[in-house]
Amino acid sequence: MPELAAGFEALPPEYQRVIELAEAQHHMRVTPLQALSGGWSGALIYLVSVAAEGPGPVRHFILKLDRKGKSARSDEISRHTAAQSKSPTAFAREHLPDLGFERVEAEGALGIFYSIAGQSLQDFRPLSGYTQQHQLETLFAATNHYLLSEWNAGLTFAQAQHPQELLAKWLGFRLEAGGPIERFIAETCLAGPDRPGFLIQSSVFPNPLAYARQRERWGRARPLDALMGLTHGDLNTNNILAKFADDGQALAGYYLIDFALFKDQMPLLYDQRYLEMSYLLLALSQVSFGRGASLILRLAEADGLDPRRASSELAGASAIIRSAHDVFGRWVSERHPSLHDDLWGQYWLAGAAAGLAYCHKAGLPDEQRLAGLIYAAANLKRYAAAFGLPLPTDVQPLYDEGQPGTGAAGSSAGSAARPAPPNLPAPPTPFIGRTA
Repeated sequence: MPELAAGFEALPPEYQRVIELAEAQHHMRVTPLQALSGGWSGALIYLVSVAAEGPGPVRHFILKLDRKGKSARSDEISRHTAAQSKSPTAFAREHLPDLGFERVEAEGALGIFYSIAGQSLQDFRPLSGYTQQHQLETLFAATNHYLLSEWNAGLTFAQAQHPQELLAKWLGFRLEAGGPIERFIAETCLAGPDRPGFLIQSSVFPNPLAYARQRERWGRARPLDALMGLTHGDLNTNNILAKFADDGQALAGYYLIDFALFKDQMPLLYDQRYLEMSYLLLALSQVSFGRGASLILRLAEADGLDPRRASSELAGASAIIRSAHDVFGRWVSERHPSLHDDLWGQYWLAGAAAGLAYCHKAGLPDEQRLAGLIYAAANLKRYAAAFGLPLPTDVQPLYDEGQPGTGAAGSSAGSAARPAPPNLPAPPTPFIGRTA
């Protein structure tokens, strides 16, 4: 078999194998032209040139290399086809790319080739490739518009949904006993997975795992009238391809990729919040965990940090989150004003589900999983405040940067003291450190 093209030889072995298999199965040569994304998520995205063996045309594709999870990624082709067939015709034509070849799998990894009919791929980048604040705000606003007003133009409502029921629909198998979320809380955070509440930075937060599993935790919480429709299921910063006009201001192209978790007749708003969590992890990788946690915890009370008090590293991220929330708020006011409280309740619950979904990812560093757990707790607390639910009184320390032994970079979660007996004061579990 011929050697890989220059630029691919430094890839992880499983990604190299995927490319080799693609070349062998489809009798073609794949050459990288530009790396479009790569980083904390493990997924890599390239603009590639593909030539058939012997004389023939050369075509450009977007190649996404990713690792398979427990989900339905192995059924990517049928899920993508289902998304195209169930979407409004105009939306599918304008915002869903074509699949160039059958997916290729090897050693727990997969490769997917995407093309966009009638367009050059040169200027397309995933959302993770954009750094200018105004472009990110444009992309988040466009995402909310496309998901709700175009992709789900025919959205429906499910009446009287219990909040725990909505969380269970979004999270599914992630709530299983003994699963990654439960083990992370118990073994890494040294906290009780079924404990009703956590102490985070000395404040009480509901334990999102316990509330997602146990209906009785909610007391007499009233049901919600919920938005239902089509969901992507994994809308992270690498799964939106976009390009801007030459002036860098106007959005000139917007496409969704990687529909391995696509479903219909699901509660909406999860995609928006999952994307926000994905963006937060990208932004928080540039600052200390303590500063990042402060921004996430602020979401329990407001839509971002006070611009006058935000650090320069987080001011942009905070503004982007605030703008995304504002766009959703305007949509609610214009389309469904009488359901304002219910739809905002669904929005906060979707954030709790998205945070737990990231906590479920056992392959992520412990810090990022803790960020997901805190994000879930912050959103659930926002829901509790909006609907007058009492906060739990049976709580256990989870994270406090200011306590001795909890804020030093490089500290190990395994060095934590065992949790104290219930309802007795105890030092919090330690900061989950940056091993690097």
